[in-house]
Amino acid sequence: MFFNFSTNFLFGLFILLIFIDFSFYFFREIHIGLRLTIIDINSIMKMKKNILISSSNTKIGQFLTNCLQNHNLKYIDESSLAYKNTKELNKIFENIDTYFHLGYQGTNLNNERELIDFHTRKTYDILYAAGEQNIQRIFSISTLDLFLEIEPNLTVTENWELKFPVENIDILCANLSEKVCKEFARDQVFEVINLRLGDINNQSNYKLSEKKLSKCLEKLLEFDFYSEESKLTKGPFNSARKKGPNWINYHVQDSFKNQRFITNKIDRFMGES
Repeated sequence: MFFNFSTNFLFGLFILLIFIDFSFYFFREIHIGLRLTIIDINSIMKMKKNILISSSNTKIGQFLTNCLQNHNLKYIDESSLAYKNTKELNKIFENIDTYFHLGYQGTNLNNERELIDFHTRKTYDILYAAGEQNIQRIFSISTLDLFLEIEPNLTVTENWELKFPVENIDILCANLSEKVCKEFARDQVFEVINLRLGDINNQSNYKLSEKKLSKCLEKLLEFDFYSEESKLTKGPFNSARKKGPNWINYHVQDSFKNQRFITNKIDRFMGES
């Protein structure tokens, strides 16, 4: 009888130890899983940017919205641009990491005087407010349409600038907007990445898809242009010093045979060439 009791006791103890060991393993796995989940959530939250875009109710504004859907997006309300004091603009940059300024067809204004005013004086005021709110990176959204009148056999690079008179008001405004943004970059107020985008409306020889731009923007948003890695690989901001501190141009269109514009610079940056 004593022998049977001991056997049952030992057997029960053995089962209990197995249960405890299994429970420990099970709860450890739960703990590790929760820890990894928290890390993943923190990582995702860190990657998400609070982005302000200068317009939502334009084609380019909607195009960018689709490309940046993984981030928290806000837009400048046109009513906020009817300011009496430029200090009123500071509040639109509260809790913002990055600003996208649409310099080409990024407003529904149609009066030429108002268009020029927006792309010069108001652009300056908006960027000044961004600087006062310590926004670190600005994206200037321009267009490759600047160079459509250039002979196709000429190689247009990012170093090109529009230096001839134009009659198209949208092209004029895009050029003016670039120049205003560049002055802030020269003064080292913030980094400006000037993106001259291809055709987002038609299947032309310089078309640009959402897929291509989305991929470019994700890397441009995250990349530290002043990191040791960037210095070792001759990152774009470092190589652009002669063009002015904190300023860099990229030409962005889809890559295919007989494409209109060369995109070697952005393709190298993306590791695609």
